[in-house]
Amino acid sequence: MHASSHIDLRTFTVDVEFSSGGEPYATESYTVEAADWYRAHRDALEMSVSSPYDNVRIPNLTRRATMRAAKD
Repeated sequence: MHASSHIDLRTFTVDVEFSSGGEPYATESYTVEAADWYRAHRDALEMSVSSPYDNVRIPNLTRRATMRAAKD
């Protein structure tokens, strides 16, 4: 007999803001399926490393994620 667990996923829209030296220069939105905000936040930041705005030539690059919406 195998135990099974079911985790309900929710759909989150997460905005990731890209900044250079503290000055924002771009924002991208990501739709993420996750169990909670923490995982949606983490997943969106991981997805943002594939963005054209995540470029090693940009000085003092930082990213900040904010949740815009969640659907149950």
